[in-house]
Amino acid sequence: MRLKVSTLLYLAALTATVAGAASCSDSRTYDRYESVSLQGWTRSDTLTFNIPRQWEGTYRLDLCIRAAQTYPYRSISLLMERKVTSHRHRKKQEVIFHDTINCEIINEKGMLEGQNGISTTEIRRPVTSFHLNRNDSLHITIHHIMSQDAVPGISDIGIRLTQQ
Repeated sequence: MRLKVSTLLYLAALTATVAGAASCSDSRTYDRYESVSLQGWTRSDTLTFNIPRQWEGTYRLDLCIRAAQTYPYRSISLLMERKVTSHRHRKKQEVIFHDTINCEIINEKGMLEGQNGISTTEIRRPVTSFHLNRNDSLHITIHHIMSQDAVPGISDIGIRLTQQ
């Protein structure tokens, strides 16, 4: 019985070590989703992401979308506003960037793009790469700019920030 307990403890320690080593190589500094109504994401429903202060470096910003097969169009058009706030020498400076994103949701074969989940698919699209100084933070807002006010079939919109 002792041999089995020590073997289990060894395996548990080995698993924790491997998981810890794998997590250290993850360069994501922010990864968050906001839910929208699957029945209809309205144009006035603006999603907000507040990304805390970051280390100095080059970052890649990805847009993540979870969509259902019920999405009625091939693509979606979004407007993203990215406000970078610099905190230097007790002064606060803000610079605003606007990105228009057109993202394919349904491919030519009528299938959802991205990685399949149980009831939705996750689509990840790179938006931009940029440099941040130490202690810079971001405030990002996203809303759709489709001709129809309420767009059904989108369940979540997310932002992923990765240090390169």
